[in-house]
Amino acid sequence: MSAATARNNYEYLDILDRAWNAGEIDRPAGGVLIDVGCASFWYASTLSAFFSPRELVGVEVEGHRLFRDGHTRIDYASGYLSHLRGARFMVSDYRRCELPSDVIIAWFPFVTAAAILAWRLPLSLLAPQQLFARVYHNLRVGGLFVMVNHGREEADMASGLCRAAGLTCRFRFAEPGVLSQHRQREAILSCWGRF
Repeated sequence: MSAATARNNYEYLDILDRAWNAGEIDRPAGGVLIDVGCASFWYASTLSAFFSPRELVGVEVEGHRLFRDGHTRIDYASGYLSHLRGARFMVSDYRRCELPSDVIIAWFPFVTAAAILAWRLPLSLLAPQQLFARVYHNLRVGGLFVMVNHGREEADMASGLCRAAGLTCRFRFAEPGVLSQHRQREAILSCWGRF
């Protein structure tokens, strides 16, 4: 990993660690963990270290995106996953995936047009109700959906979508850490269950 990627992994690990210590629920281990919208899945090592899943799958709709250096997200993901057992990268629209899961993660899911346009993606991909309905559908009973949002306004909007999909909030964590000081809006983690 580059120094910047390593720093970003430490930030994500810090967010998860601090949230779980405050949340007072057991950290799930083993099982199937799906990450929705994983980009090049540069943080797969963080999820593997924190949750110790039996199977780790990153799902990205734009996996074929070509970068200036001639590599795609698939190329980068292959490198990030090469040392992780049971890890894979899948190019697909998660809204159409059948992936029964024990844990589903969504770092900064797209719930507003501004967010999706900032990533230069087509507005046709903005369908948060369908996304959260698919999360509910794929999440096994007793499983956890872990979501991180940019700031309170986006987190409140996403929370409403989770509740509308039938998910129940287990805890919410919104305490900025030292490694996240560069963010303009705080990273807010919430954990949801299907019962």
